[in-house]
Amino acid sequence: MDVIGFLLALVAWIWSVARGIQVSLICVVLNFLFPPVSQGIFALYEPPMRAPLLFMGIGLGMMYIGGGLKIS
Repeated sequence: MDVIGFLLALVAWIWSVARGIQVSLICVVLNFLFPPVSQGIFALYEPPMRAPLLFMGIGLGMMYIGGGLKIS
């Protein structure tokens, strides 16, 4: 389950960088460097950025439940 979550989060990260090209160059750079935080900020104002954020959250949640992501 954690492998599927990792792959889902990875695809969502690539998707957010690719979708950021439509928004702005700053969005691309920030989504590449700080994915969950910058996606959350841009998702507030740009509707195309909401779907990648949702899928990244699902992927990270699956990693957490599967034991592949430890928060201490």
